[in-house]
Amino acid sequence: MSAVRPLAAALAVAFASLLPGAADANERHFTYTYESAVLPAGAKEIEAWTTPRIGKEDYFVRFDERLEFEVGLTDQLMTAFYLNWTAVTADVAPDTRESVTEFSGVSSEWKLKLMDPVADAVGLGLYGELSGGTEDYEAEAKLIIDKQVGDLLLAGNLVLANEWELEPAETETEQEVEIDLSAAYFIRPGFSAGVELRNHNEILEGEWEHSALFFGPVFGYATDGWWAAVTILPQLPALKKEGDGSRVLDDHEKLEARILFSFHL
Repeated sequence: MSAVRPLAAALAVAFASLLPGAADANERHFTYTYESAVLPAGAKEIEAWTTPRIGKEDYFVRFDERLEFEVGLTDQLMTAFYLNWTAVTADVAPDTRESVTEFSGVSSEWKLKLMDPVADAVGLGLYGELSGGTEDYEAEAKLIIDKQVGDLLLAGNLVLANEWELEPAETETEQEVEIDLSAAYFIRPGFSAGVELRNHNEILEGEWEHSALFFGPVFGYATDGWWAAVTILPQLPALKKEGDGSRVLDDHEKLEARILFSFHL
């Protein structure tokens, strides 16, 4: 698993080293909450994601890796293509710990900017993503709202997703509803710090299973050639769950984090 963790970042460096830099960019200041900004027409970026998920009732460490290529189609519309990997190390029985690494599929993203967070009353955007692998596929949509007032940036997303898990006997359908809220302050040019709140709800075959809650700090940094952002999200007591304990540990972990690193091409 240690070889997979830096794989996306290494590939991003390799791609970026082959292509000239450009001033146009799509810096993100949050890692879970999306902003309405899009790449200008013709601009390109390579973006590497690492999402560690740590801690269940027993030992559990998972890394979700994504390598993304983004391109601006117009000044309001951009698209992206992802390659996805997953690496898990977990206790599967007493005194037995296993590690599994697998390619988990591809994704296609489309993002449309409708209003600007500085020039208009609020920023407004629409986002769609389709993902497919060997065992499941998913369709996701986001409504993006953000606003920048001076050095303060506020953002919120409403996320709806439908996942189909391909079982041998039947296909299981799962719906997700997520609310992401974030705020960041630009401490100095290029550097921002703030907080992110994530509320994830799962609906399985029409039954509301849980409402997990995460909250923690986020930091962003951007230069002319690259940008990076990192969020650390401990899980808080759930708004709704089944069984013992205060947190949702069957479908989530005690701690999530996300690191984004992007080169302008």
